[in-house]
Amino acid sequence: MNAHSHVEKEVEELCLIIRSTGQKGEDGHVSVTFGQLFETYVTISNKVVGILLRARKHGLVRFEGEMLWQGKDDDVVITLLE
Repeated sequence: MNAHSHVEKEVEELCLIIRSTGQKGEDGHVSVTFGQLFETYVTISNKVVGILLRARKHGLVRFEGEMLWQGKDDDVVITLLE
């Protein structure tokens, strides 16, 4: 598996975690706070922020801010767009 395929697999896994732990909003999109996502995802990968940034670049998730920090940004909402 090359590096690109590995990253794509991690992004897909992240989206599955958001879908399974988040709540569907009035707009039909599933959302989860960064704190919730971090606590769930950190047991799987310590690269959650990098994967989130990659997923946003590909239009799969939406969140406010350029970077997310554990503790400081725990209430930032991550919305799954697919």
